[in-house]
Amino acid sequence: MDNIRVSHFKTRVSLVVGVIDPMTAGAPLGNSTTVHLEGARSKAIRKANGSYIFNDLVPGEYHLFVRNENYFDEQRHITVGTGNMMVFIQLNPLPSYPFSPGAGLIRLMLRDEAGAPCQEAKLAAVITNEACTRARVMMEQADKGTDEVLLGSFTGIVTVGDSYLLRGRGAKAADERIRIAEVQEYQKRFRLEQRLAKSFARGSLLLPVQESRVTERGEAALAFRGARVPAFQVDLTITYGQGLRHEMKGIAVTEGTVTNLGVIRLA
Repeated sequence: MDNIRVSHFKTRVSLVVGVIDPMTAGAPLGNSTTVHLEGARSKAIRKANGSYIFNDLVPGEYHLFVRNENYFDEQRHITVGTGNMMVFIQLNPLPSYPFSPGAGLIRLMLRDEAGAPCQEAKLAAVITNEACTRARVMMEQADKGTDEVLLGSFTGIVTVGDSYLLRGRGAKAADERIRIAEVQEYQKRFRLEQRLAKSFARGSLLLPVQESRVTERGEAALAFRGARVPAFQVDLTITYGQGLRHEMKGIAVTEGTVTNLGVIRLA
């Protein structure tokens, strides 16, 4: 009888990519999402929960690309080691995204002095109404230098990739932009993308910040989810060129309507 050799292959999960829609905090719309890892020998395996898995990657440097027809393309430079790595990508809706009819929406066009589209501009709009606070700091103090915060008093979902203006309490209250990097304990403990540059006491507010960028035509849209009140105000900052900034304060936004700012020329 011939000898039969039985080989056992063990697959190792190297990278898990979670892709998030910022408007729903769930999976991206449609079925057009592609997740590509430049340099990998295998393709991503899509799981039922919307995550993408790469197995048996050689440790090293990679470029991760995420595409979906409803969002801007995203890419990240990542370093893969020998352990299991998780990366979360929050996508940025295109102006053509099918926004919910109940969303408060800002639309605008950006042009330079010559009238050409400002293709590299980035936008960030913070809701200034404290009634729209998404959560509050629940630890006695979030010290300068920490990258972990304990949150509570939620009025909506706080998820990976979200940006907020962390606003302190009191006469000399500090403000600082933060971004959620990891949910360590669901709706309780969160890791920040960067360490705090200031200290914040218990009760400090997380005011929602919506970020976007422009298309090749200079078109941009900003939508707001879960604002809690039907009408609110936002401060908009446009960053362009060599670190130039254009600020617009007190823009009125109403749920279910579009605030059209028209064409904005940037000097």
